[in-house]
Amino acid sequence: MDQNKKQELNERQRQIANLHRNKKILRSNVLILSVGLALSFIGKESIGEPIIWLGIIIFAYTTYSNITIKKSLKQQKRKV
Repeated sequence: MDQNKKQELNERQRQIANLHRNKKILRSNVLILSVGLALSFIGKESIGEPIIWLGIIIFAYTTYSNITIKKSLKQQKRKV
């Protein structure tokens, strides 16, 4: 197997690992958002709102990351 093919396979495996990691991050993000919403609901808005914004930022980052990884995987698939 030539070096270029090995690099492509390693890149693909790394991207798939990132997709799995992002799924785990999104699962924990649900917990972050629920804590923020619960704190806001019980009257601790000064603590709850920043936690909600943190959850929104994490959600946006992981969603963008997933979109770019999936797009890259599709391009690699077409190349083969």
